[in-house]
Amino acid sequence: MFQRWLLIAGLVLYPVASQAETVFAVVGGMSGSYAPIGSWFKNGSRGAVDEINSSGGLLGEKIDFIVRDDECDAGKAKTIAGELAGLKVPFVMGHLCSDASIAASDIYEKNGIVAISPSSTNPALTERGFSNIFRTTGRDDMQGFVLAEHILRNFKTKALGFIYDQTAYSRGVVDVAKKFVSQAGKSVAFSEPAPEGSLDFSAVLDKIEENNVQVILYPALPEQLAEFVKQRAKRGLKFVLLGGDTFTNITVEKRDIRLLDGVQFSFPPDPAHDRRNKAIVKKYKAQGINPEAFTFYSYAAVQVWAQAVREAGTFEAGKVSKVLKSMKFDTVLGEIGFDRKGDISNPGFVMYIYNKGKRYYFE
Repeated sequence: MFQRWLLIAGLVLYPVASQAETVFAVVGGMSGSYAPIGSWFKNGSRGAVDEINSSGGLLGEKIDFIVRDDECDAGKAKTIAGELAGLKVPFVMGHLCSDASIAASDIYEKNGIVAISPSSTNPALTERGFSNIFRTTGRDDMQGFVLAEHILRNFKTKALGFIYDQTAYSRGVVDVAKKFVSQAGKSVAFSEPAPEGSLDFSAVLDKIEENNVQVILYPALPEQLAEFVKQRAKRGLKFVLLGGDTFTNITVEKRDIRLLDGVQFSFPPDPAHDRRNKAIVKKYKAQGINPEAFTFYSYAAVQVWAQAVREAGTFEAGKVSKVLKSMKFDTVLGEIGFDRKGDISNPGFVMYIYNKGKRYYFE
């Protein structure tokens, strides 16, 4: 799709004599508190690209990718999507945050670009009848349901509270979890919005203490979670803290790492523990990379797109999307497929717990 060109003597352009190259885009939060996830996106995509190119590439072309940082901002995501439409990229591996993915998806759909997010969980992403939008992770309604089941199984007699912010992600998880625990007959002692535009949680923590809340579900972005955890510890509060998949990317200083101990959160199963991925994990570690969290979900997004392109015999989005919705694909996540909406048919969510600053499956 894109060819490499060489500038020689002024403004004369000559194509370099090499195999043609198709370039796709990896898009998400790449800086600030999102930088670790951005590295997972890039590492996963690079692993898949190397694997595909070593087996001959796609339709006679090598593949590679460019990276764009949307900072998880919907406005910036739309601007980037417009740029990528102008570049006529055939595929976007992204975005990271649901608000950004939703904002950009209209542009991808209108311009015939396949987009597969490894991390955006808001149901709205795939509920609008678009044909070219997919995800290799589960949805917030499933994540909320798993958290609700966890609450009912482990904290049925404990006073329960919810904190939420105004992101699609946070409201989506809380709304579903609250619905299911209420339907099961469990009362909710506390439900409050997080402070908007502020990291001062004193008022919220006051109310938690006043209501003697013992379990709090708070799905939020990593920066908010890190500050909430620190302020909870400073107040000496001992309530159990539950969260969603963003707890995989929480960053605290080394001296504060044990403040996460006991935090329980939902996240998709970890493919790094799958013996079928042993060689891939070994290869990553030889490069000094720990293939965490969304690394494999990004890897799989590139894999399924490539397999669909080969099956379709074209990079054209309409034909590739039809293949994506009609086949099963062998990936680092195992065998997966997509339903008519573009939602993944296999991996869901499981529960994890922090202990001594590390993440483990909850048992």
